Amino acid sequence: MATEADWQAYRSAVVDLARPGMPALRIVPDTAGSTGAWPDGLGAPVSVVTAWNPDSVRLAADVNAARHRLLTRELATRGLTWWPATGRDPVAGHAEEGVAVLGLAEDDAVELGRRHGQAAVYLWNPDAWEVVACDRSRRETLGWRLAPVPTPDG
Repeated sequence: MATEADWQAYRSAVVDLARPGMPALRIVPDTAGSTGAWPDGLGAPVSVVTAWNPDSVRLAADVNAARHRLLTRELATRGLTWWPATGRDPVAGHAEEGVAVLGLAEDDAVELGRRHGQAAVYLWNPDAWEVVACDRSRRETLGWRLAPVPTPDG
């Protein structure tokens, strides 16, 4: 069960999307109702899911990597389009590898997160950036803006 501190971390996390053949995007949570320009050619919705650290328990890197491979295999088996995504705490720097799944219905995104031991998933559309509990007990609706993804050299 996610704690209030977990929810604060979910609300403030940024998510980097690695789009094939295009510049990466960083989604930054913003004030509810405030949104940036939706990226050209990107269909909505976009769901962000990870399989890392289920139940907020920090696992070893190799265990998280194995969990991530199971998630991506499931997406491939289902024929879903996804891009690599990394959620990160912009202050502490903690990061978790995940996926941005294109066109997945909310119920399916929540169920995917639940099956992979997650407390919540992100749902992104032109009007909002939402954090939705996988047990449906909570929803945080925020705004969003885009920022460049910092490069390692600067």
